[in-house]
Amino acid sequence: MKGFVATALLTMLLLGASAAQGDELRVDFYDMGKADAMLITTPSGVRILIDTGTNKGGKALVQRFEKEDIREIDTMIITHYDKDHVGGADKILEEIAVRQVIMPVYDKESKQHTQFVEALAQKPEIAVFPMEIGSDMQMRSEDGVVMSLTAAHRQSYGKDEENDFSLAVRMEYGDTRFFFAGDAEAPRQMELLEEGGVSCDVLKVPYHGRLVGVSEEFLAEASPKIAYITDDEEEPASPDVIRILQSLGAKVYSSHTDGDVVVASDGQSVRVLK
Repeated sequence: MKGFVATALLTMLLLGASAAQGDELRVDFYDMGKADAMLITTPSGVRILIDTGTNKGGKALVQRFEKEDIREIDTMIITHYDKDHVGGADKILEEIAVRQVIMPVYDKESKQHTQFVEALAQKPEIAVFPMEIGSDMQMRSEDGVVMSLTAAHRQSYGKDEENDFSLAVRMEYGDTRFFFAGDAEAPRQMELLEEGGVSCDVLKVPYHGRLVGVSEEFLAEASPKIAYITDDEEEPASPDVIRILQSLGAKVYSSHTDGDVVVASDGQSVRVLK
């Protein structure tokens, strides 16, 4: 049976593939405005959804998945519990078959988080992997895709620094590298730099493209060929972040200016399909 072997501490889990696809890895960066939702489809058809947009975005995702005949998500990763990342999770759980959920562990009081937790409780068949502070996880598929997830290092951040609890997701397929950094702000970006493995071909730019104290250092270390920013007209990405990325040779796309973007990898190179 094709799929991912997920290692979380001492837990092993084999996930089945959703549908055969071919030889390419595909990442759909969905236009959710200033909100995150990305669907990874491995060559063997395993589907991994990273974040779910807002409540409204979750409804739109369900409609889209139904139209595209996507009936199952093998893994749903919630990077953190801000409403523009977890807001649509309850809608996905209610309408789409999800096999496992990976999420961080920290205290959160919000309507969107409560809806997510309640919807997850209604699905006891779903395997849940909470990632404690300082933990990591690796998933490896039979078609050669490797995903490494790391949780924040610190036990607590300031009241307004919840973004720094974001799970970081690194993905490798052949010689190509992807990095999904959630809403990591300066402290978390510094942690990620200290961890290493930031260099990538494709970067989901952290924190909606806002400029923070270590942005230049972080982006220089990443040096992506392709960068995608989740922003909108009211809160567009920082021109300085875009300038830094372009100076590094990256092709920069955003939900505000480009809408949906699809990136494919054949294991040797990456390219934008649309």
